[in-house]
Amino acid sequence: MKPDFDRRQLMALIFVSSLAPAVRLIPKFNTQTAGSASWVAPIVALPFLVLYVWFLSAFLAERRSGEGLGEMIMRTNGRALGSVVLGGTAAFLIFCCGFILRSGAERFICTIYPAGNAWPFVIVMLTLGLTAALGPRKALLRSARIFSPMLVVVLVLVLILALTNIDLNLILPLTKGEPDKLGLAAIPMFEIYAGIFVYSAFFERPRELCRRRAKTYSLWLVPVCLLFALLCAAAIGNYGSELISRFNYPFFTMIQNITVFKTIERIEALVVALWVLPDFIIFAMMLIVASHCLRLVFGYVPETSDTAMHDMSNGRFLIPASAALMLFIAALLDMDSDNLNFYSHLVVPAANLAISCVLIPVSYVVGRLRTKA
Repeated sequence: MKPDFDRRQLMALIFVSSLAPAVRLIPKFNTQTAGSASWVAPIVALPFLVLYVWFLSAFLAERRSGEGLGEMIMRTNGRALGSVVLGGTAAFLIFCCGFILRSGAERFICTIYPAGNAWPFVIVMLTLGLTAALGPRKALLRSARIFSPMLVVVLVLVLILALTNIDLNLILPLTKGEPDKLGLAAIPMFEIYAGIFVYSAFFERPRELCRRRAKTYSLWLVPVCLLFALLCAAAIGNYGSELISRFNYPFFTMIQNITVFKTIERIEALVVALWVLPDFIIFAMMLIVASHCLRLVFGYVPETSDTAMHDMSNGRFLIPASAALMLFIAALLDMDSDNLNFYSHLVVPAANLAISCVLIPVSYVVGRLRTKA
């Protein structure tokens, strides 16, 4: 099966998708855990992410041409356990997408339009995500490939401007913080990327994408982890760990005091507006994966070729059905400050880790045992 997208597009999908949860969790959770030393946490997470990439690559190496992660799990685990794994993944993704709809809207309101209403954002994002999910997958991957360099340029520009005002006394020496807790502070970086690596693997149906997979992703993770470490250092170096741990959105708070050439101020509105792109990519990706899992659970065989958007045959009706459930969950969620922290720092990360570090490894072990039996 010849791929109609390449690994660069998959890596762009992973990177752009990671930005929405990353700015929500990093560096706030890091600093609450390890204080001023927490900017090192993304680097501490790097070897664990590399190990996870090698594990997931070994898992995917067993798949056949035309199979993504979902099809392989169903084949190697059997229908009963495969349905549990894929059904649990779909349930989490549906809840997570409902949370993304509300948290993205709340971020937009808190940082730009304090008197605004969340529902126009929710409806627009849901419509865009549903349109992308009903269309060809390659369109979403190509969109991520277009968005990725744009967002990298913004991040690097913000980083350069923020580092010009950094106070090194706020981040050095590391012993002023709590370096013994860096392992715990590294969890968000690991949790975000381990989860997105798993969900992006549902797109890897062409067998050719398995070649040199582990090495390629491992090398790619080095600059990614370094970028997040520098962003954390810039935030802490500008405000100090105590203040950062109190901000709901430390990244956007840091941007508020950035001036370009001492003439252009308050660029956070532009950056926050651009962050709609990661929201769209991760929402569409999770909607695609959730509906794909449900189609496999209910016995449908998802197509490998492009299908008309209005075609609801072969279980494609589960795509708008999943979107409707996401909207229902978004309507139920109470997103005041305490609940936002509860969902963002506990519920979503814990469930994401349960899938990536429990369900997927168990599925791998069961598949290996069944293959040898």
